[in-house]
Amino acid sequence: MKTLDTALKLLKLFETEEQTLSVTEISEATALPKSKVSRLLADFRANGFLEQDEQTRRYRVGLAAFELGSNYVKSQPLAHAALPVLRHIVDQTGHSTTLSVMRGDLILHILAVEGPHYIDGRWRVGNRLPFHATSAGKVLLAGLTPAGLDAFITSHKLEPITPSTVTDPAVFRRQIDEIRAQGASITRGESAPGLVAIAVPVLGRSNETVAALGLIIPDRFFAEDQTDDLIALLHEEARTLSIKSGAADYPYGTADKSSKPALTRSTLKV
Repeated sequence: MKTLDTALKLLKLFETEEQTLSVTEISEATALPKSKVSRLLADFRANGFLEQDEQTRRYRVGLAAFELGSNYVKSQPLAHAALPVLRHIVDQTGHSTTLSVMRGDLILHILAVEGPHYIDGRWRVGNRLPFHATSAGKVLLAGLTPAGLDAFITSHKLEPITPSTVTDPAVFRRQIDEIRAQGASITRGESAPGLVAIAVPVLGRSNETVAALGLIIPDRFFAEDQTDDLIALLHEEARTLSIKSGAADYPYGTADKSSKPALTRSTLKV
């Protein structure tokens, strides 16, 4: 079993943003002899989980890994229930929507539907998100216990990604407290210039935060006077997902649809 554990740790190296890795780089990262690394890589290549470039001899993720990851999304009840919700939000707003989760200390987009006003913010499905510079990341951190949040911030540096990224731990903690109380996060140019993102929590059986439902808007299409309506729409859809996920209630927004203004693309600055 030790060999299996070693092999899986090697495969996990390909979770990083690096698209290809060499035998030498993998050997240095794992402290394993090159001969053993080569044998393990050959096994993964033979089974389709990795591919090797014939010219550079570097390795990249193979189709079998893609198929396995795709089956994760297909088999998750939350992701299955979220897809029509994401499509509905796109139809209503014209902007891209995402579903993000926290796994250990990683924050990942697991589902997205692109709208007609899509802009490439570099954070695609399967990518790790900068937890401190994205609305989804902040919503998911707001779902941690105070002790869990303290431990997370202590062990993770708030690296600047753009000039707008919040890097002061005291300011960041205040933001998380506000998000926890309001049930929504808004970022503007913190992870990528020209992008506004709004996210709200999706709750599970114990009313814990299990995911973040997000909306990504090009800055040129964003009008601040639309913020409340957009958050209300996200809360309405997140309530639906939360109830389907077993949550007893959803404390944000309002469950009375008649009290909310109808939000259509004609009312938005699109």
